[in-house]
Amino acid sequence: MQYTTELIIRIVIAVVFALVMGNGSVVAFNRAPAKWFEDYPEDAGPDYEGEKELPGKLVEADAMGRQRLPSTPWKYAFVGYFGICGIYLAIRGGSIAFELAVLCVLFTVLEMAIADQLYQIVPDQFFWALIAIGIAFNDYFDKWWEQLAGGALGLGISMAVLILGNLLFKTGSIGGADIKFFAAMGFIVGMQGIAVIFILTTLLFAVYSAIKIAFAGGSIKDKNAMLPAGLAAVTVYFLFLWNIEELIFFKL
Repeated sequence: MQYTTELIIRIVIAVVFALVMGNGSVVAFNRAPAKWFEDYPEDAGPDYEGEKELPGKLVEADAMGRQRLPSTPWKYAFVGYFGICGIYLAIRGGSIAFELAVLCVLFTVLEMAIADQLYQIVPDQFFWALIAIGIAFNDYFDKWWEQLAGGALGLGISMAVLILGNLLFKTGSIGGADIKFFAAMGFIVGMQGIAVIFILTTLLFAVYSAIKIAFAGGSIKDKNAMLPAGLAAVTVYFLFLWNIEELIFFKL
């Protein structure tokens, strides 16, 4: 009886948060200060002394009073996304605190993925939000330094990919936003977790890029948004692979 009551409470909380976060993800993105999205022009060299600029699509949408991200259909899609994730976490078990912490991570990464897809600019505020949320995961690690090691690993492997891409293709195969994403997620999930997330993200991004090249006439040197693949990887990890012990290959 007690288990049934707790399960119902977790499911109700999941549904409430799905409604709040699904709608809130659209509202938060549309109302985020425009200044957050300022960045240097893509063709700016190391000696560039000009000012940062806003993405053209953002300036146009704000000037015309349009939503940066339309409420319809996205708020319904995101409510469904958070509903599925939240209810699954509730049914799978675990504490309510863990359920809420995971949903907050997914909310933040979703905002980052939207920004990357629309503008290929991800505000640093989202990365700091991930770091702040990561503090709530400290109790899930045996040693205090595991989160720091995870962040260092996420930073290290993404920097290695950047260097390798510059050597092979003479262009960055990974962006600064992606590097900060892996570092922040490494701090949240530790070494084993970031290894899984990095591999999943890379595979999903490779599949997306291959499809785009095959059907949309893209090129291997095109700059595609990686964080939508990162969102999918983080979702799969938290729902199905969190702290999974039988993946010995990923045990670092």
